[in-house]
Amino acid sequence: MVARPEKTAGDFFDLAVELCGLPLATPLMPAAGTLAKEALDGAREVYGAMLPKTVTPGPRVGNPPPRVAEVPSGMVNSIGLQNPGFERFLQDLDVWNIGMPLFVSIAADTVAEFAAMCERLAGDGRVTAVELNLSCPNVEHGGLQFCAGPGTVAEVVAVCREVLPNKPLFAKLTNEGVVANAVAAEESGSNGLTLINTIPALVVDTQQRKVFLRGGLSGPAIKPVALRAVYEVSRVVEIPVIGVGGISSGEDVAEFMIAGATAVQVGAGSFVRQPQEILDEFAAYLRKNGLRTRELSVQNQPDSGRLR
Repeated sequence: MVARPEKTAGDFFDLAVELCGLPLATPLMPAAGTLAKEALDGAREVYGAMLPKTVTPGPRVGNPPPRVAEVPSGMVNSIGLQNPGFERFLQDLDVWNIGMPLFVSIAADTVAEFAAMCERLAGDGRVTAVELNLSCPNVEHGGLQFCAGPGTVAEVVAVCREVLPNKPLFAKLTNEGVVANAVAAEESGSNGLTLINTIPALVVDTQQRKVFLRGGLSGPAIKPVALRAVYEVSRVVEIPVIGVGGISSGEDVAEFMIAGATAVQVGAGSFVRQPQEILDEFAAYLRKNGLRTRELSVQNQPDSGRLR
């Protein structure tokens, strides 16, 4: 268990949750790719687990600019999973090991590549859990790299489960076909689910009369979609759900947990607000309503007495 930080809401209120047997000091964690190394000191005071940027087998330079566009109630980005590659990532992993559970997010183009990375991570004592990014938009293919359907989701999860038998395995899924894909992931051995990734979107430049950017929409605009995904999936699976999509306030955190999430990831919201403020607002909401985090996460699940 991470020691309670100084002068935060957590000092005066129990914000702890349990995720797949892992004790987290708070239900918040960064969404992959949204926390810079320079912000790690502040992360110790807010998050219950750490999640660096998604890594791929080899280095990726990412997509050419433009990569980001602001839109009403959100942003569209097409970064292209820019990262230094798996080997360099492992060399630098100690930077992210700051005394809390460390989740590693991985993406690949083939089942074999996913399996090879999981096999390496299985023996790395620094790594607490692995998140399979099965939902990253790929502009060149007009949608998803693969894993767009239950069959491929099941294949990837099953192979990774086999080579990663002793660490929690999470599947991050797209909104399209989310219920069927979630069931497939659970049946194939996933310990938990992360819902959802960005939603495919388009930005048009009317002055130039051309498409400006194809990418993934994030931010408050997708929160109702993400909430519905969490709600529907949490009622058909037995494994915990991590909610992500448009969280920028403490009440947003509460909404996701009422909908069925055990924990949440803060992504684009951390670009416009301090995550500490979000955590403090969440603690204030709980205190005002006489709740603890564990109680909140089962409030809207009359058919189940267990913690999601």
